[in-house]
Amino acid sequence: MFFFQKITFGKQAGVRILLAVMCSFVLSPTTHGQSALQINQGDVKVTLNGYADFGYAVGPQRAHKYKDFISGDTLNDFGRRDFTSYPLYVNQFSLSLAYIQAQLNYGEKFRFRIALHAGHIPDALTFAEHPSLRNVREAAVLYRLNERWSVEAGIFPSYFGSEVPLNKENLHATRGYIADFAPDYESGVRLAYSRNPAHTFTVMLLNGWQEIRDGNGTKALALSYAINRPGQITGNWNVYLGDERAFANPFSQWRMYHNVYARLFVGEKWVLLSALDWVIQEKSGPQRALGADGYQQVLGLAFSARYAIHKHHGLAVRYDHVHNPQDIVEELRTNSPSGWRSGSGTLTYEFVPIPQFTWRVEGRYGLNKDAVFRNANNGATRADWYAITTAAFHF
Repeated sequence: MFFFQKITFGKQAGVRILLAVMCSFVLSPTTHGQSALQINQGDVKVTLNGYADFGYAVGPQRAHKYKDFISGDTLNDFGRRDFTSYPLYVNQFSLSLAYIQAQLNYGEKFRFRIALHAGHIPDALTFAEHPSLRNVREAAVLYRLNERWSVEAGIFPSYFGSEVPLNKENLHATRGYIADFAPDYESGVRLAYSRNPAHTFTVMLLNGWQEIRDGNGTKALALSYAINRPGQITGNWNVYLGDERAFANPFSQWRMYHNVYARLFVGEKWVLLSALDWVIQEKSGPQRALGADGYQQVLGLAFSARYAIHKHHGLAVRYDHVHNPQDIVEELRTNSPSGWRSGSGTLTYEFVPIPQFTWRVEGRYGLNKDAVFRNANNGATRADWYAITTAAFHF
């Protein structure tokens, strides 16, 4: 819940409204840990929200030379980690994600939302987009057809994945390997049906797998079912079907992706999260040209548990496993004999003094079947580890 300060104007607009909005944004108070910056003008309601997540990570990576998948350039860099969106760098302070969002509601029918973001997570996930689009987190308009049906079009955060880029919403300061590179944003149209607030069904027509700009001229279809019973269970079952062939490739490369997760609230102390990611994809054009018909698969499993020591303190653990032997997940491509076959464990301490602020200390250790990570001497190693502390705040 948020505390809304209502400001009422006369009939004149223009400069008066602009000044009032600015004053409202600066002066709106917070009470009982609840906040928002909002202005009302008749049927129009404008809300401003912000978020930032800043941290310091420690790990074995030092100075090294590599080809950056974000820029495509060969760089000499310090502290850069592989196969992740955050922490993208260690042994230095870094910004995971910051965004500013404005939302306009007109009555009960229309909602327009625009948000801009920056940080290492957007850097890692939007590198394939046109430069002018990389800082757009959301730009979408929603129209409610009636109490049960709504349609939304534009760029919006994805429903896929049990862990989202806004790490304060997760049980941990960082995400598991497979959650890092499940689709985090989408571009297209959504049609949603809510029988009641606890159950929502959505069908989507999208440009593709995490694509603002359509990369091959084909569209993708996605389905989603969400359950939302606060204090009991929240979760999603998502299905994606799209042709992931490269542009001008004569061979189709269909991908079907299933993502199922549920967060269970057990009593007042425990939160349990389980997730399954399963990808089935046609073999690539060159493989099929050589007669290698068939499909390849990726399997991702994750389990987290959080225990509330106190209303302001908590401990969480996670285990995640990813089986990606054919390097289907591009960001986890190793070009090693066994591909990506990893397991990792995470331990997180959390302190939440007020709802708007979350501080975490976390450690993670993972092993891959092949030596695909780098140690302090830039040699190949099977082990991946880091320790990190983060501070996230929002309004």
